[in-house]
Amino acid sequence: MNQAAGQIWVQALQLQGAPAAPLDGLRFAVKNNIAVAGCSSGCGNPHWASSAPMELDHAPVVQRLLCAGASCSGTTWMDEFAFGLAGENPWGGSPINPTVEGGIVGGSSSGSAAAVAAGWVPAALGTDTGGSVRVPASWCGLWGWRPSHGLVPSSGVVPLAPSLDVVGLLCSRARVLEQMAAVMAGGFSPARPVRRLLVIPELWTLLDADAAPVLQALQAFLADQLGLELCSLPLSALGLANSDALLNGFCALQWAEIEIALAAIPPDLPVGPNLRANRGLVAERDRSHLPGAQRLRQRLSSALAEELVDAFLLQPVTPGIAPQRGSLALDRQRCRVIPRCLTLNALAGLAGVPEVVMPLAELGGAPLALGLLASRGQDAALLQAAVALEQCG
Repeated sequence: MNQAAGQIWVQALQLQGAPAAPLDGLRFAVKNNIAVAGCSSGCGNPHWASSAPMELDHAPVVQRLLCAGASCSGTTWMDEFAFGLAGENPWGGSPINPTVEGGIVGGSSSGSAAAVAAGWVPAALGTDTGGSVRVPASWCGLWGWRPSHGLVPSSGVVPLAPSLDVVGLLCSRARVLEQMAAVMAGGFSPARPVRRLLVIPELWTLLDADAAPVLQALQAFLADQLGLELCSLPLSALGLANSDALLNGFCALQWAEIEIALAAIPPDLPVGPNLRANRGLVAERDRSHLPGAQRLRQRLSSALAEELVDAFLLQPVTPGIAPQRGSLALDRQRCRVIPRCLTLNALAGLAGVPEVVMPLAELGGAPLALGLLASRGQDAALLQAAVALEQCG
């Protein structure tokens, strides 16, 4: 295995799927926090992996894909314990972004995204809590799917923040995304009619100055392609004063659950600087914000469910193209890329609704993506829209 491959793959495998099944011939990779029989769920930390037991069984989502004919090519690197969005792992698993010279892949599903972007496999499983499938999909020019919360089984997956965690998917093509997603979910509810395409103006102000006009130009185009009425939805209609309220509420809820998950990590386990800094944020947070964040989540979920009865929501996934390797400061007050990513990706997590990432634009040859959200359980409608847009674009 060469150096570039070693930054993607934790363990190469040749697990053959069931012959003559619907996904026969399709290969996929698996993030290293999802159980694959005979492998350890190392969670991006070799010291943890060395003491972790070998998994005896596949996670149900992996088993479903194998039974449907897909073959597993291996497990992939990730941000340590899935707590990060940069995809820069200090233990050697910091993959190269083949679509942006010198750019990061994004995380925490970094190896999975890189495996697809580099052409090793057409599809890869990741996990998404605050954008860990969607961010690397955007920065690598991939189609991505964050399912409705609870739709895809999460057993056999190392948790980070269970009320926000999902197993998602990264693919090179929207059609493959739709086919594999249906298997992962065990089928979908029928798609409901949609007549409106909503945009939240405050979230579009989080874009980088050079990315904003490129992505804003797609609003009317996508509404026309999907045959939908373009409508504005202010954050106030969702019970939010501003985008900072969205970010603060999300972090208060996420970090409360992450603190429980990280308690399983021995205090003397060697970890990298990013995880060390993030653990510090969790430990030093103001715990008095949690009750308010829980109330905010209830209001937001109810309001968004009402708005999405007959609508999709279109929004950016990342502020712009992939940043350069090593450019993201550990201090989030000095580097606002990660907070903006978390803000842009918070709605789907808080409300448990599905989101599809669509790589529909470029800036200087680097990919830019938009996210499309639907009401909870309407994953089929989103995936059908993605396939239609891929075909027309």
